[in-house]
Amino acid sequence: MASNCFKKPVVLVVLDGFGHSNEHSYNAVYAANKPNIDKWLRQYPNTLLHASGQYVGLLPGCIGNSEVGHFTIGCGRVIKQPLVVISEAINDGCFFENKVLLEGLEKVKNATGSLHIIGLLSDGCVHSDIEHLYAFLLEAKEQGIKNVYIHAFLDGRDVGPKTAGKYLTDLNNFMKKNNIGVLASIHGRFYAMDRDKNWDRTEKTYKVLVGDAENSFNSVFNDKNIDLNWESILNSSYAKNVTDEFIFPVNILPEGQGVIKNGDGVIFFNFRPDRVKQITKCLLGQKNDVFEVRNIGLSCFVTPVEYGKDLETDVMFKHSDVHNTLKSILASNGKTIFSIAETEKYAHVTYFFDGGVNIVHEGEEKVLIKSKIMQSYAFCPKMSADKITEAVINSLNNDPKDFYLINYANADMVGHSGDFVATVKAIEYLDKELKKLYDLVIEKLDGVMYITADHGKAEKMFDVSTGQPCTAHTNNLVPFIFIKRGLENSDLKLDLTELADIAPFILQNMAIVVPKEMKK
Repeated sequence: MASNCFKKPVVLVVLDGFGHSNEHSYNAVYAANKPNIDKWLRQYPNTLLHASGQYVGLLPGCIGNSEVGHFTIGCGRVIKQPLVVISEAINDGCFFENKVLLEGLEKVKNATGSLHIIGLLSDGCVHSDIEHLYAFLLEAKEQGIKNVYIHAFLDGRDVGPKTAGKYLTDLNNFMKKNNIGVLASIHGRFYAMDRDKNWDRTEKTYKVLVGDAENSFNSVFNDKNIDLNWESILNSSYAKNVTDEFIFPVNILPEGQGVIKNGDGVIFFNFRPDRVKQITKCLLGQKNDVFEVRNIGLSCFVTPVEYGKDLETDVMFKHSDVHNTLKSILASNGKTIFSIAETEKYAHVTYFFDGGVNIVHEGEEKVLIKSKIMQSYAFCPKMSADKITEAVINSLNNDPKDFYLINYANADMVGHSGDFVATVKAIEYLDKELKKLYDLVIEKLDGVMYITADHGKAEKMFDVSTGQPCTAHTNNLVPFIFIKRGLENSDLKLDLTELADIAPFILQNMAIVVPKEMKK
């Protein structure tokens, strides 16, 4: 352990999806019996922080998300996110002059292949924006690509659970108006965008995309009379209580049409990498432990951003390195670091928190707690929170570090289920876990705890305007609590207003010089 004069642990807890709202109806945060959090809010200095829109590098009005939330906290500044970079490029026209895109389309033409545009059909702006898909379609038409197929991943999570019909209708109207594109397949994101190595889910999407699927939608749903068009598929799924996120992957064109073949080109329009890495690996022919993939022989594979160092795609907008992040400053000052989350949020306390790079800082220990595998965390609201707490306590007692970064995923992941009762239980469970940390960090070790969130979610579990459960994130503010012995009932006023303020605040309290990049 690095030697330094700051011996008391500093603990930053991120309660994923734990937002604040004065609207108490369908508010799981308000409804939960959380005596400890409520006590700390009364007793210790606290404030509310912006965690969405321009405050996290997104377009004004865009809901926040875990990626940009952790990115902004870890970097200690607002950095323009890919959503904004791409949208601005479309608006000013340079998108349509992008060299990587033009070269990719030229390769498709030279190979006399088809073009397959793949991604999440949504305007949730968390993983994708349907407007980006439209821009790709227009450029494909401009460059004379004749056969263009759309493979639509259905959302139902960052937007309403039964909104796919709206987006598919809009897409169909756009394609008709511009005489470009055919819808080839639809896939619930539960299958297409798995990120937790549930390769059996990824396999179902992969086999539909490449024409190897054995099970048809009809056989899976035991409905021999259904026509394979998207309207019938949605209606049949909804009748069986299957919402957009969980729609079984299916090719809706006649057999053999619209599948990815040798010489074809692929454009992925998702701008967030974490949930498209698995399917991208498969399409690139990289092996996994569950099913066989093949080298298709693609003429191009264009992505708006880099999906990973091990994924060789043609990247339109390169990532810029971020220097002097919170953890890098701590490490350079000899502080030891402990970063922990369960599988669902591990990338957020590592890759995203570190500014979009995979790095192990000197003196850092990273701990991954395996998430339970299940279709919905509503069935297990505690998730793996107890294991996270146990690991942190074990470290504090046996190999203490200077700085702890902890993510609890419960409010977000259970909240996404739309199950109000389960989400209330999740928050009540979190309250008990936080008390265990408080008793050790504050009462015994005389350390410091900061409790905050990366974005809102659990405080809005139902959308009255649609009459549907709210499975999406929110634009609401998030809490920030500063817990330290001696601050009980203090009149200290915190001047933090947004997530980017957290890192410099922590550094100041650790008597570490704040880098110029973090200063407003």
